[in-house]
Amino acid sequence: VLIEEPYVEGWSEGQMGKELGLESIRHLLRLGGGSGKRAGEVLGALEELHPRREKVEEVFAVLNELGTTGGGNGDVDGVEPLDRIQIVNMMKDMDGDFNHVNEVQSLLAMAKEENITNSDGSPLNSRDINRLLLALRYNGFESGIYLHFSMFNHDEDPNCIKFRPSLEEGNETKVNNSDDNARKLPHYSEARTTRYVRKGEALTLHYLENPREVSHATRRKILWDQHRFDIGVENAYRKFLHLPDDVTFNGISDDDVGGTKDYDYDDQTNRRRAIYASELVNGEFPDSSLEEHKAMGTINNTTNSNNGNSKDKDEEEDVTVTSNIEKSLDDLEEMLQELQHIFQNTKGALNQALPYSGAFERAAALELTFGELVTASRSSLGNDHHILLSRCRRMHLDSIELVLSKCSDFLTEKQSVELMARFLPTVQMLLESQKRRLGSHHTHVAATYHDFSMGIQSLLSHSSRRLLSLKLEGMGSLEECSMMELYCRREKERIERLYPRDVEEILEMVK
Repeated sequence: VLIEEPYVEGWSEGQMGKELGLESIRHLLRLGGGSGKRAGEVLGALEELHPRREKVEEVFAVLNELGTTGGGNGDVDGVEPLDRIQIVNMMKDMDGDFNHVNEVQSLLAMAKEENITNSDGSPLNSRDINRLLLALRYNGFESGIYLHFSMFNHDEDPNCIKFRPSLEEGNETKVNNSDDNARKLPHYSEARTTRYVRKGEALTLHYLENPREVSHATRRKILWDQHRFDIGVENAYRKFLHLPDDVTFNGISDDDVGGTKDYDYDDQTNRRRAIYASELVNGEFPDSSLEEHKAMGTINNTTNSNNGNSKDKDEEEDVTVTSNIEKSLDDLEEMLQELQHIFQNTKGALNQALPYSGAFERAAALELTFGELVTASRSSLGNDHHILLSRCRRMHLDSIELVLSKCSDFLTEKQSVELMARFLPTVQMLLESQKRRLGSHHTHVAATYHDFSMGIQSLLSHSSRRLLSLKLEGMGSLEECSMMELYCRREKERIERLYPRDVEEILEMVK
């Protein structure tokens, strides 16, 4: 539905991996090598992104006329509640930060020196810098700024997916595996629908880019901090998902699904019910709070309607469970990325480097740790399809693939078989969780079908007896295992046909 080059590609080194801050504004002001022309063009275009510069000026003109700052929850005539929250209160918080104010002054001096102004020629002021920061936080992507992608709505159950540019600037790809044909590809992002979209239905992307699999409490805090809206808990979250009042919310058991013949993974209510159920901890929706913001009077009380305004011990423990799992995942993911970097940099000297670096032992230990985290998390969450378990399982699969692909020379046949024996149960559970939340046509589901198919193929070839000993659902005999492998392979191919990577062909037709 959309192919677009980033209007501004990427961010500065100091901004990578962090919430967009004033460093990102400094990056924009430096565009064009300090001449100011390119930076002025970019700032002019960003005036039309939410919150639009014209709108911000209108809001503060009303406040100045009334002689009020517009903070708090009280209604202000002429200022919409959302504008008060997303513009006025956000800027008020910024101006209350001494370090922020000092850095803004530094940026204004830089803009003046480079003769960078607003599109109407007026000099930048502190409100302009604050508005720019809000525009980047509300509209920016990890791969840069997109003027058209920024117009997409967002949803917990989006009907589109955004593919990032396949290559970073300066990287090359080989055509037909030939070094002679190495060339640079255009840095396009593309959005495609993940299911059939009704006429008049809004096109939507997910709120978060990476990782998406975070707990409700974490997602709630991120969305409030960055966008100033609250998805709430329990009843408020049900309404946020647009779930019908007569839908039950006590989780979705495997009996409810009953296999692909009886359960419609692509029914909107089923998907959204699964999204809700993926947050349950031991059968209950965990409470979370934004007490700091409530104390400042910037958020309505949205605590669990079942227990008034208080949190009991069990609910506090639920939040602690998910936060502990997320902390473990963050730490382990950092270790995994470090190992991937080591293996990538050793390349041809891999076999010589591994024994001395200890990378093989670290990778093997990390895989076991991920497996233990999956087991422990299943027990503490009491929910086989919790959103955090999807992240646990995905990273467990990544760690197994790392060991098998980069450390094969150090593995015995038995060790390789046992790795695949741990791989298959993990991938089967991940596949079921993804289908419930994403539907049966999603590209992430295709990737997991591929992993499942490859895993079955591997054990069929190397140890069919070990494959049968796993007693995986629907795979009680070698014939059933072969049929499952074929089904997964065909589903992967079917879904991939829905997402043809034909950007260059489309652009050629347009030309």
